[in-house]
Amino acid sequence: TIDGSAIKFLDCSGQARAQNMVKEWFPRSNWVFVVYDMCNKESFDYALQMVGWAHEAGARVVLFGNRFNADQGQPVQADLMMAKDVAARNNGFAYESVSLFDAVKMAMNQGDDDESVVGRTSTAAGIDGSPDVNRRSSITDALNNVKSWFGGNDRGRASQGVLRPSLKGTRAMKQQRRDGDVNSDLRPVQELQDSESAVTCICFGQERLHKAYILLATASKDGTVVIYRCYRTEMEISFLSDQDYPQEDDSAFSAPPPDHSNIAVHSKLVGHSRAITSIFFNLLEDQLVTTSIDKSVRFWGIDSGEMLKVFTDSSPVPVATFLPFNPQVFVAANSNAVLRLVNVQNGMVLQKLKVETEVRALKFDDTGLFLLAGTKSGSIHVLEASDNTSLKFKFKVQLARGGVTCICFVPANYGMPACLLVNTSDSNATIIDCIYGSPAGVLTNLTVRSRVRVAHSLLPLKCCYSPSGQGYLISGSEDKEVYIYSLAKGSNYKMQYLKHHQVPVVAVAVNMQDTVIASADSLGRIVLWRRMDFSHIPE
Repeated sequence: TIDGSAIKFLDCSGQARAQNMVKEWFPRSNWVFVVYDMCNKESFDYALQMVGWAHEAGARVVLFGNRFNADQGQPVQADLMMAKDVAARNNGFAYESVSLFDAVKMAMNQGDDDESVVGRTSTAAGIDGSPDVNRRSSITDALNNVKSWFGGNDRGRASQGVLRPSLKGTRAMKQQRRDGDVNSDLRPVQELQDSESAVTCICFGQERLHKAYILLATASKDGTVVIYRCYRTEMEISFLSDQDYPQEDDSAFSAPPPDHSNIAVHSKLVGHSRAITSIFFNLLEDQLVTTSIDKSVRFWGIDSGEMLKVFTDSSPVPVATFLPFNPQVFVAANSNAVLRLVNVQNGMVLQKLKVETEVRALKFDDTGLFLLAGTKSGSIHVLEASDNTSLKFKFKVQLARGGVTCICFVPANYGMPACLLVNTSDSNATIIDCIYGSPAGVLTNLTVRSRVRVAHSLLPLKCCYSPSGQGYLISGSEDKEVYIYSLAKGSNYKMQYLKHHQVPVVAVAVNMQDTVIASADSLGRIVLWRRMDFSHIPE
């Protein structure tokens, strides 16, 4: 929501292979933001072409020059006067910045007199004309600057370790620190427990909607789902830019509970009869989607806790996810090794795909074109979203002897290619490089960069990624510890671990602000970890 107006914003790939799917959104969009790299002539030329397509479809256009590389000293190759001329002739305007947010606000202000703006879609298409397809795309750069709303620009401090400091420590805590051990500042600060049933999945959500809090959704083996409000600390609020948080008008939730716990139950979702296997928020984050051993996929209202929709299957559903280019369609895997594409609005099954064995993990790459499906036999199938309603098989890689239980996608950064972080039940977590070949933007291979040890043989363990330093892999384990591996070049995958749980740690998650690790175990206990800050205490 911007200045009280609700808008839907869809991030689309600018790659030529995806253009037909992206163009389908133009007629349904009020504004199309075409993002190009000011230091890349091919990117600029393709952006001019896309501006024409958007105008022909009846949408208004913002031609957004991403200044990121120019600010790093690279020469500008785009003709900015031509950009302004082309944008004006196509019912739009040109804008150059490193923050997409300013352009969005300007577009919304221009549309104040048009009531159709509210509730309609804005589409962002990024153009990456560079032959180096593993480089961060222009749209990624621009949207990462939008993430600076959360104070995310001061990453890269490898010496500090995982997580940004978010809670002021005491003098006594400082005296207990171990010199040179950056991990000693990571503390378990809160515990949550709603039942003694094992937690199977956790995820953070609504991080852009409320200044006072974010949501943490937790799901259990007994079928219950609890959504908590996690109130931000003073330090976390100080990281935020001065943006509008319209939900702040809700005085009932604007302040933490009086018991100083900084945690409150937001809603409980009751309906599943057996273990939850995966959970994720929808695009607008006003609904939560759950899959279960009870053979169903369910949609829930976040605030009301009401069950909105139920989709049943013939067998247990280990995992599901939305199609990035069409959030009205989800793909769900069942234990009969069938993938189904389902229309959310009417429940119609658009496609069925048979794979060789049960799929237990699904993740799209950041192009939105390639779906990675991990199986119980330890292989990863790569499928291409060839259009908005179907998938086609591309290739398969045999990864491990144990089954895949989680796949986390990490975009290209710090001079490293995009990669996958994968849990397998042969006591490994694997870092896998995504190889994009010819034609540009096509995922052609997956190669193992490294394997690291994680105690894992039976449980559906989850992993996640923290962008601190040059990145960290964080994983649960069956030996009661949270494993943390550095992905930085030259770190030799240095391992550290967090000890607090008394039983196996099944699921982990990191919030977008990179200030909290949530870890959940097989007795239903959820622990929140924060890094202490001692800068206010004199030496």
